[in-house]
Amino acid sequence: MNASADHPLRDQALALAGVAQFARYAHELGAEGRDAPERLERAKRAIFCTDPDTTMDVFGDLSNLGDGIAYLRTQLSGGKPDQQAATIARYIGQLLRLSGNLMKDEAAMSRIRGAIDRARLAEPADVPAILDDAYRDSVSPIKPRIMLHGHPTYLGNDAIQARARTQLLAAVRCAILWRQCGGGFLSLFFRRKALLAALERIGPQDVAR
Repeated sequence: MNASADHPLRDQALALAGVAQFARYAHELGAEGRDAPERLERAKRAIFCTDPDTTMDVFGDLSNLGDGIAYLRTQLSGGKPDQQAATIARYIGQLLRLSGNLMKDEAAMSRIRGAIDRARLAEPADVPAILDDAYRDSVSPIKPRIMLHGHPTYLGNDAIQARARTQLLAAVRCAILWRQCGGGFLSLFFRRKALLAALERIGPQDVAR
């Protein structure tokens, strides 16, 4: 998929908001055990949408990306991040680098596509385990490896870890989308204000739940 010629920055900003949103969801699972059914559904939609015609196809609508848009607006505006925000920002940077390395590994990409095909046909309760296996088998070996920081109670819970890795897989998917939309580290650093402006043109009514 290529970014729209009319709105490449908006597409990049939305993809980056997706990375931020799913990184945040993974962090909150590991740190607090916090989860909600809609978070898993958003992750599944992003992962399963492997051949989108537009960037928004990956998310469905802006309301499904509201958490990521709000987070990214705050970070791009230049405020001093708290400890949680700094941790999530570090994950985002790692995910963006990881996505570039993953795209060069055709065997890993092929395994992930196969797992996604199996997950689409599986019972809903089995999907996190399938996507968890896909992440561990095909993403975890690629550097930089994402190491979640959190509470031992949650980090040691297999079910929570499976959902966290599903969120990380969705974040990786959005990082790949970001690259497909023309995103790169130069655009992230030198077009920060333009990316923020693209997000600020999205009104509150657009992301209302």
